[in-house]
Parts: sequence; structure tokens; C-alpha cells
Amino acid sequence: MDLHSYVAANSMTLAQRHLPRQVSCTPDRIQRRPSWKRFRACSLSGLSSLSSLSSLRSLPVFLFTAKVFSKSRPKVCRKSIRDAREAIRQCLRENRTMPVLQALPEDSLQQILDKMTRMELKPGEHIFRKGEPVDAVYVVESGELSVVKPLRQGEEEEAFEATALGPGSYIGELGLFYDRTCMEDVCVRGEETAALWRLRRTDFFDIIDRLEEEIEGGECQLPEILDREPASVFVVSDGSGYSAGGAVNLALKQFENQETKNCDTVSITSFPYIRYKGEIQEVAKRARQDNALIVYTLMRKEPRQAMLEELNTPVREGENPLRAVDLWEPLLASMEDLLGIPRNTEVRATMRSRLSEECINMVEAIEFTRKLDDGRQPELWNEADLILIGLSRSGKTPLAFFLAQRGFKVANYPVIPDEDPPEQLFDPSLQSKCVALTIQAQRLHAVRSARMSDYGSSKSTYSSLDNCRKEVNWLKTFYMRKGPRWPVIDTTNGGVEETAAKVLKILQRLKGVEKATGQFANPSIE
Repeated sequence: MDLHSYVAANSMTLAQRHLPRQVSCTPDRIQRRPSWKRFRACSLSGLSSLSSLSSLRSLPVFLFTAKVFSKSRPKVCRKSIRDAREAIRQCLRENRTMPVLQALPEDSLQQILDKMTRMELKPGEHIFRKGEPVDAVYVVESGELSVVKPLRQGEEEEAFEATALGPGSYIGELGLFYDRTCMEDVCVRGEETAALWRLRRTDFFDIIDRLEEEIEGGECQLPEILDREPASVFVVSDGSGYSAGGAVNLALKQFENQETKNCDTVSITSFPYIRYKGEIQEVAKRARQDNALIVYTLMRKEPRQAMLEELNTPVREGENPLRAVDLWEPLLASMEDLLGIPRNTEVRATMRSRLSEECINMVEAIEFTRKLDDGRQPELWNEADLILIGLSRSGKTPLAFFLAQRGFKVANYPVIPDEDPPEQLFDPSLQSKCVALTIQAQRLHAVRSARMSDYGSSKSTYSSLDNCRKEVNWLKTFYMRKGPRWPVIDTTNGGVEETAAKVLKILQRLKGVEKATGQFANPSIE
């Protein structure tokens, strides 16, 4: 069944969705019990907004999110793999829980598609089991998945189908960013084979790391054994420089051989967002000194005219000639010939930055947040937009990565009783960046117990209710003594989005950042 026919047969309003029916899940089949009304799939964020489903808030929380299909999702069940890949591309672009996928340039999204593996699973086969690590996202091409959660009634524990995922749905995306443990069983539903596309965390971050290197300029690390100066290429643009940089890298691949790679012999330096004549003159001066080749894409009148003037300047004695290649001019001139109309020099400038800047902000923020997760590298906290402080398992990491996908560089530190925090935590210049998180002891006990159960340990001092109460009480004293100016947010009953909204309001108030509540606004670039 394809997506459109599936939705047409099963569509219903939120008001018509009721509590999940009870099922008992075995590896081979899911047996349905008619005593429970059907609960059709809706997103977790939607659950908390429905007053008629308020009783569901007492159920265990998903450790990964599952977004389901809607009429606006593209048709995924196609005849050919090529059509299916294009539909998967659209699903990734529309993934609202991962804004970075919406902002990635097309070549990076294509790399993600190339890394994704298509797999077919038989009815009853699992993609996740309770207690297993989640390190990949799955997109449903055809068939259905069932997400089955345990429900304890007295001393008995039974399973119920919490949600059903059809074509165009995806699950496990938070596992791309950090280690998560699955709290549910996810298996193929019904009697039809399911086709899925899988993207692993390692492949995802290979692409993100590569993009980060391009953003930083694409400079290559030269082996110490080379005793000659490397060739140099300067990429100059009044935009992000992605197109010119990509063209240079593709061209360099034509010169690779078995003995040496292009990065061993060529240094690439990017000069993005060039605006003024003086900037062009400085770049030209450096290019002459380094005998570099300039590859440029300049649409703005002032920098373009300045480059042409530099190229027409006579070569002085003892000076290297200026070499430059205009990537766009031959194409634009030919298109003017073909179309019979002049180019619009302002189009490139007005369309230049929004997508590229959003992508750059998110990639840099995600990389920063990943490197500084769990208290690592406190010497870099001064570069953070925000520092989250709280007990272990109080929700710091999910919140940090949620904000990172909105362009915020977030560090987090897990405070531990009787352990001295890094001195940077009390640096006066960082106090306006600190936000303290609290959580009720009962909730902390439940989260830690579930975590320890996943590791096969049902009893531990770390997760015991008494220890959780002691740590929560100690934390209140710690905040009063060490961080009396830190704003405090209780994460006990709030979801990640709700808590993030509170954090953004605090940033706006403390820093006076008017755009802090924007989806991609980043105070570090204001």
C-alpha cells in the first residue's frame, strides 16, 4: 500500500484518536486485543498537547522520537529505486525534528543518500529491541512498523502498540547525535514486507565533519616530509564560496595518483562574503606573494570590478603575476547570448546567505555541542552561547542538541556531589551563559532506574530513590552557594521543546538578543 492510499484509508482527526489498544508482542507476530480502542500514530509532541490524552503522560517517555506520515508527505512506495531515493530525499528535507537536514546543501544531502542503506524486513522482524543502543535513523519506504511499549498493571506487565508508522515516517533520528538506549520494541507490522532506508550515526557525522572542514576553509594538513612549498588556491566569493570550493576540489581530483593526494600538494584558502575593493586588493596582494591561483565567483559590482582592475595591473619586477579564473563569467556570457537578456547582478547577492548561513550555524553548533558534551573541554566554554548545568540524567544532552539544531553552541556539565567542578564554571564572564536545571527526585529515580535496567542492573545506589533525594537536595544548596545568579528551570514535567523555549526567553532577557526566539537565531553571531 502506498502513502496516499494508506492515509486515505486511515485518516482521522486528533479528536478521533483514542487510547492505545493492548497487544502482546512476540518476535513472530503482534496479537491484537479488541478490548482497547485503536490509537493511530501521532507525534510525541502532539500527545502532550491533547487534553483528551492527558492520562498518557504517566507512560514511559520515548528515548527517541518518531514522526509519522501525513497527507503532505511525499509518496514513498515507488516502482524503482531511483524514484524511491528521490522520495526519501523529500522526507529528509521535511524532517522537522532535524532542521540541519533542511538546511544542508544539495551535495551534502546527496552524500547522505549515498550512505543510506536500503533494507527489506519480513513481518515480525525488529529494527530496535528494548535495551539496545539506537545509532541510526530509519525512513519507511513501504510497509508498516509497530512501536510496542510495556504497560504495567499491578504486578503484571503487558505490551501495547503505542504507535504505527507507515510510508514516509522516520524513527530513531536522535540516535544520530548521541548514545541512546531504546525503550521500546520496533518491528515490522502486519503481513507485508517493509522496505526501510537506514542512515548510521558514523556515516552522518563523516558528512558533517567534512562539511565543517569546508566551512573552516578546506585547508589541508601537509606532511612534514614534504620539503617544497605547496601549491596554493585562493577561493574568493561574495557568497559562501561553496560552489567555487566544490569546483576546485572536483578539479583537484583529476590530478590524484597512487603516490600523492591532492591535499599533499595543494593548499586551499577560502575568502567568503567579500564585499569591498579593499578586501580584493588584500587578497590579490597575498596571492602574488604566495604565487596562488585565484578561483572566484563575484556577482557584486564593486568586488568584481576591483578584481578585474587587479588583473590588469602591470607586473612589477620581482613580483609574481596574478593568476585568476572566473568560474561564472563564461557561463553567464553564454546564457546572455542564448536568452537575449542581460544578467541581474543583484540576484546572487539577495539570495546568497539565508540557507548557507543557517547551514553553517547549525553544523558548527552541532559539532561544538558534540565535542563539549558531558563536561568535556571546559577551556572552550567561553565560545559557548549557553552552558547547561544539572545532575546526571536530568535532560541536559537532549536539550543541548535540540538547541544546537537551532544554531546555538551549547556546553553542558553534570554536577556530582563531593566533586569539584572546573574553575571555568565560576568565571565571572561566563555567568550570563549558565542555566541551571532541576528535576524532582521521583522523576530522576524513574529515569535512572530505566537506564540501569537497560544495562542489566536492577538495583544500584546511583538510581535508588534515597540517593536521588540526597542529590536533589544537595543540588539546591549547590546552586545557592555557587550559582546564586543562575536562572533555574525544572525539567520534571516539561518536554524538550517546552524547556528550550524557556531557555531562549532567558537568553533574550540576559543578553538582550531580540532574535533569540527565532528558529535559527544565534546570539554568538549577533
